[in-house]
Amino acid sequence: AVVSTQSTGTEEEIIACRDAVAYGCIKFADLTCTRTNDYVFSFDKMLDDRGKTAVYLLYALTRIRSIARNGGVSRDQLMEHARAHPISLEHEAELKLAKILLRFPEVIEEVTETLQPHTLCNYLYDISTVFTYFYDKCYCIERNRETGELVKIHMDRLLLCEASAQVMEKCFDLLGIKTVS
Repeated sequence: AVVSTQSTGTEEEIIACRDAVAYGCIKFADLTCTRTNDYVFSFDKMLDDRGKTAVYLLYALTRIRSIARNGGVSRDQLMEHARAHPISLEHEAELKLAKILLRFPEVIEEVTETLQPHTLCNYLYDISTVFTYFYDKCYCIERNRETGELVKIHMDRLLLCEASAQVMEKCFDLLGIKTVS
Protein backbone atom coordinates (compact mmCIF):
# COMPACT_ATOMS: atom_id res chain seq x y z
CA ALA A 1 0.00 0.00 0.00
CA VAL A 2 1.21 3.47 -0.78
CA VAL A 3 1.06 6.10 1.92
CA SER A 4 0.79 9.57 0.42
CA THR A 5 3.51 12.07 1.20
CA GLN A 6 0.77 14.72 1.24
CA SER A 7 -0.69 13.31 4.45
CA THR A 8 -1.49 15.78 7.20
CA GLY A 9 -0.52 13.37 9.99
CA THR A 10 2.63 13.34 12.03
CA GLU A 11 5.45 11.02 11.04
CA GLU A 12 4.41 8.63 13.84
CA GLU A 13 0.80 8.61 12.60
CA ILE A 14 1.92 7.95 9.03
CA ILE A 15 4.11 5.04 10.16
CA ALA A 16 1.28 3.62 12.28
CA CYS A 17 -1.08 3.90 9.30
CA ARG A 18 1.44 2.26 6.98
CA ASP A 19 2.00 -0.61 9.41
CA ALA A 20 -1.72 -1.13 10.05
CA VAL A 21 -2.43 -1.34 6.33
CA ALA A 22 0.56 -3.59 5.59
CA TYR A 23 -0.15 -6.07 8.38
CA GLY A 24 -3.88 -5.84 7.69
CA CYS A 25 -3.32 -6.78 4.05
CA ILE A 26 -1.45 -9.94 4.97
CA LYS A 27 -3.85 -10.97 7.74
CA PHE A 28 -6.92 -10.33 5.63
CA ALA A 29 -5.51 -12.28 2.68
CA ASP A 30 -4.78 -15.21 4.98
CA LEU A 31 -8.19 -15.10 6.65
CA THR A 32 -10.13 -14.70 3.40
CA CYS A 33 -9.15 -18.18 2.27
CA THR A 34 -11.07 -21.22 3.40
CA ARG A 35 -9.13 -23.90 5.24
CA THR A 36 -9.86 -26.47 2.55
CA ASN A 37 -8.66 -24.49 -0.49
CA ASP A 38 -5.10 -24.12 -1.70
CA TYR A 39 -3.41 -20.89 -0.67
CA VAL A 40 -1.38 -18.77 -3.06
CA PHE A 41 0.70 -16.01 -1.48
CA SER A 42 0.63 -12.92 -3.71
CA PHE A 43 1.65 -9.42 -2.66
CA ASP A 44 0.03 -8.04 -5.82
CA LYS A 45 -3.32 -9.52 -4.85
CA MET A 46 -2.98 -8.50 -1.19
CA LEU A 47 -2.20 -4.89 -2.06
CA ASP A 48 -4.84 -4.48 -4.76
CA ASP A 49 -7.09 -1.50 -4.02
CA ARG A 50 -10.07 -3.18 -5.69
CA GLY A 51 -12.02 -6.20 -4.64
CA LYS A 52 -11.97 -8.23 -1.48
CA THR A 53 -8.73 -6.90 0.03
CA ALA A 54 -7.83 -5.10 3.24
CA VAL A 55 -6.69 -2.05 1.26
CA TYR A 56 -10.09 -1.71 -0.39
CA LEU A 57 -12.03 -2.34 2.81
CA LEU A 58 -9.91 -0.07 5.01
CA TYR A 59 -10.26 2.66 2.40
CA ALA A 60 -14.04 2.10 2.33
CA LEU A 61 -14.19 2.45 6.11
CA THR A 62 -12.11 5.64 6.02
CA ARG A 63 -14.39 7.05 3.31
CA ILE A 64 -17.49 6.19 5.36
CA ARG A 65 -16.02 7.92 8.42
CA SER A 66 -15.26 11.04 6.36
CA ILE A 67 -18.88 11.58 5.29
CA ALA A 68 -20.19 12.91 8.62
CA ARG A 69 -16.90 14.75 9.19
CA ASN A 70 -17.37 16.56 5.86
CA GLY A 71 -20.82 17.63 7.00
CA GLY A 72 -19.49 18.87 10.33
CA VAL A 73 -21.59 16.31 12.26
CA SER A 74 -20.04 14.68 15.31
CA ARG A 75 -20.72 11.18 16.60
CA ASP A 76 -22.37 12.75 19.67
CA GLN A 77 -24.75 14.73 17.45
CA LEU A 78 -25.66 11.56 15.57
CA MET A 79 -26.37 9.68 18.78
CA GLU A 80 -28.47 12.57 20.10
CA HIS A 81 -30.49 12.55 16.87
CA ALA A 82 -30.98 8.76 17.11
CA ARG A 83 -32.32 9.05 20.66
CA ALA A 84 -34.67 11.93 19.83
CA HIS A 85 -36.09 10.85 16.45
CA PRO A 86 -37.26 7.60 14.90
CA ILE A 87 -35.06 6.61 11.98
CA SER A 88 -36.78 6.73 8.63
CA LEU A 89 -35.58 4.42 5.86
CA GLU A 90 -37.45 5.14 2.67
CA HIS A 91 -35.12 4.52 -0.25
CA GLU A 92 -34.53 0.95 -1.41
CA ALA A 93 -30.75 1.41 -0.98
CA GLU A 94 -31.23 2.50 2.65
CA LEU A 95 -33.26 -0.62 3.36
CA LYS A 96 -30.73 -2.86 1.62
CA LEU A 97 -27.90 -1.44 3.73
CA ALA A 98 -29.88 -1.70 6.96
CA LYS A 99 -30.72 -5.34 6.20
CA ILE A 100 -27.11 -6.32 5.65
CA LEU A 101 -26.07 -4.57 8.88
CA LEU A 102 -28.76 -6.49 10.76
CA ARG A 103 -27.11 -9.74 9.63
CA PHE A 104 -24.12 -9.04 11.90
CA PRO A 105 -25.25 -11.25 14.82
CA GLU A 106 -26.01 -14.22 12.56
CA VAL A 107 -22.64 -13.85 10.80
CA ILE A 108 -20.85 -13.81 14.16
CA GLU A 109 -22.80 -16.89 15.24
CA GLU A 110 -21.86 -18.69 12.02
CA VAL A 111 -18.18 -17.79 12.41
CA THR A 112 -18.10 -19.04 15.99
CA GLU A 113 -19.91 -22.28 15.10
CA THR A 114 -17.85 -23.10 12.00
CA LEU A 115 -14.54 -21.50 13.05
CA GLN A 116 -14.20 -20.14 9.53
CA PRO A 117 -13.17 -16.48 9.62
CA HIS A 118 -13.47 -16.13 5.85
CA THR A 119 -17.21 -15.78 6.46
CA LEU A 120 -16.52 -12.55 8.36
CA CYS A 121 -14.21 -11.37 5.56
CA ASN A 122 -16.97 -12.00 3.03
CA TYR A 123 -19.45 -10.12 5.21
CA LEU A 124 -17.11 -7.12 5.43
CA TYR A 125 -16.86 -7.07 1.65
CA ASP A 126 -20.64 -7.36 1.34
CA ILE A 127 -21.14 -4.37 3.63
CA SER A 128 -18.69 -2.34 1.60
CA THR A 129 -20.35 -3.28 -1.68
CA VAL A 130 -23.86 -2.50 -0.44
CA PHE A 131 -22.62 0.73 1.16
CA THR A 132 -21.16 1.85 -2.17
CA TYR A 133 -24.54 1.21 -3.80
CA PHE A 134 -26.27 3.16 -1.00
CA TYR A 135 -23.82 6.06 -1.30
CA ASP A 136 -24.28 6.24 -5.08
CA LYS A 137 -28.08 6.34 -4.76
CA CYS A 138 -28.64 8.40 -1.59
CA TYR A 139 -27.10 11.76 -0.79
CA CYS A 140 -26.05 11.99 2.83
CA ILE A 141 -24.87 15.58 2.62
CA GLU A 142 -26.00 17.99 -0.07
CA ARG A 143 -23.94 21.00 -1.09
CA ASN A 144 -24.60 23.81 -3.52
CA ARG A 145 -22.73 22.83 -6.69
CA GLU A 146 -21.59 26.37 -7.38
CA THR A 147 -20.62 27.60 -3.92
CA GLY A 148 -19.93 24.34 -2.09
CA GLU A 149 -22.13 25.62 0.72
CA LEU A 150 -23.86 23.00 2.84
CA VAL A 151 -27.53 22.82 1.83
CA LYS A 152 -28.92 19.77 3.62
CA ILE A 153 -27.78 17.03 5.99
CA HIS A 154 -29.71 13.76 5.96
CA MET A 155 -29.22 12.64 9.57
CA ASP A 156 -30.91 9.25 9.12
CA ARG A 157 -28.52 8.44 6.28
CA LEU A 158 -25.58 9.62 8.37
CA LEU A 159 -26.77 7.23 11.07
CA LEU A 160 -26.61 4.42 8.52
CA CYS A 161 -23.06 5.54 7.74
CA GLU A 162 -22.22 5.45 11.45
CA ALA A 163 -23.78 2.01 11.89
CA SER A 164 -21.88 0.73 8.84
CA ALA A 165 -18.60 2.08 10.20
CA GLN A 166 -19.19 0.60 13.65
CA VAL A 167 -20.01 -2.86 12.26
CA MET A 168 -17.01 -2.75 9.94
CA GLU A 169 -14.73 -1.65 12.78
CA LYS A 170 -15.99 -4.52 14.96
CA CYS A 171 -15.39 -6.99 12.12
CA PHE A 172 -11.84 -5.71 11.64
CA ASP A 173 -11.28 -5.92 15.40
CA LEU A 174 -12.51 -9.52 15.50
CA LEU A 175 -10.15 -10.35 12.62
CA GLY A 176 -7.26 -8.72 14.49
CA ILE A 177 -6.83 -5.96 11.90
CA LYS A 178 -6.18 -2.40 13.05
CA THR A 179 -8.17 0.33 11.35
CA VAL A 180 -6.83 3.73 10.35
CA SER A 181 -8.47 7.11 10.69
